[in-house]
Amino acid sequence: MTGVSTAEPHRTDTTPALSPVAANLEAIAEKLGVKSVLVMRSEPDSMVVAATAGEATKHYTVGAAGRKAGADAGRVPLYCERVVASDETLFVRDSRRDNTFAGNEDETEFGLSNYLGLAVHDGSGNVVGTVCVLDDTARDYSDDDRKELEELRARVEQIVARDDTALG
Repeated sequence: MTGVSTAEPHRTDTTPALSPVAANLEAIAEKLGVKSVLVMRSEPDSMVVAATAGEATKHYTVGAAGRKAGADAGRVPLYCERVVASDETLFVRDSRRDNTFAGNEDETEFGLSNYLGLAVHDGSGNVVGTVCVLDDTARDYSDDDRKELEELRARVEQIVARDDTALG
């Protein structure tokens, strides 16, 4: 991930427009017991951190970017890249045992092999990013856990609908 700075561990950070959801990010990280809760912006060639909470904030700082695999068959896709491309929820229990995601950047660089992510849409319905959680332990998520993430997405989408630069 490029643009990674030496942020304080456990320091929640957001773009200015997403600051109203900072407490939500922290609460989700604590309630779900995950290493990272992120809001990501999709760019043509990368996924960029727009908001971050949890222990892995030292890896995922606002503005840090992960390069998408795109058409490069030799690269493993980013989890969020797949969510943006499909506009569907993605759950990966353990990427190390998943043919599509084994060896992805989050797993190899940060040890985060568990993922749950949802697409974020702008006011016109276009996918502009994701909200997601990552962890270093293979695990499942309850309906209540998923609802927490869906509520975060709804709040982020409300902000993005009012401010199309909210994700950075």
